[in-house]
Amino acid sequence: MKKTLFMLVFILVLTATYIRFNQTEQLNLNDADRELLPDYIAEQVTRTLYDGQGYVADHIKAERLEFFERLGFTQFEKPEYTLFDAEHQPAWKVTSQFGIWLPDDKIILEQQVRIVNVSGSELIDRIDTDNLELLLPSKMLQTSAPVKIIGKGFYINGIGLQADLAQQNLRIVKHLETVYANEQN
Repeated sequence: MKKTLFMLVFILVLTATYIRFNQTEQLNLNDADRELLPDYIAEQVTRTLYDGQGYVADHIKAERLEFFERLGFTQFEKPEYTLFDAEHQPAWKVTSQFGIWLPDDKIILEQQVRIVNVSGSELIDRIDTDNLELLLPSKMLQTSAPVKIIGKGFYINGIGLQADLAQQNLRIVKHLETVYANEQN
C-alpha cells in the first residue's frame, strides 16, 4: 500500500512539474510573439513637423502606419514624403510601397520607389529605383539598386545612386546609358 501511495504521489509531482515548466515555456513564446506585434496601428496618417520659425520642415503621409516600440522602428505602407527646399517650398516628393523609419532619422523605402521633382525648376523630373535610403534632416539619398533618372529631354540608366538634394548634387555609382530625345519641329 505504501508503495502504491508513493508511486501515485511521485506521478502527481512529476505531472505538476511538467505542467508548470511547460506553461513557462508557453508564456516565453507568447512574449516573443508579442514583440513582433505593433504597439499601435494607424490608417490614413499625415504628419507635419514645423521648424523654429514656423515653416514646414517635414511632411509625410501614409495609408497605414505600424509602430513597434520594442523593436525601435515605424513601418509605413504607401508612404509619401515631401522634402522642402531652402525657401521652405515643396521640392521633391518621395513615394514607395513600403517604408521603415528608424530612430536615427533614416528612412528605408522599398518597392517602386519614385522621387518626383514637384518644383519644376530642376533638370531632373524624377528618379525611379527599387529601394532607397533617405537620411534626414540632411536630405541625403543612397541606393545600390538599379536607377532610372528621367529629365527634360533625356533619361539615364545606372546602378547605385548617391544624392544630396539640399546641395543639388547627384552621383550615379555605375553609369549604364544615357539617351537623349531628338525632337525636331
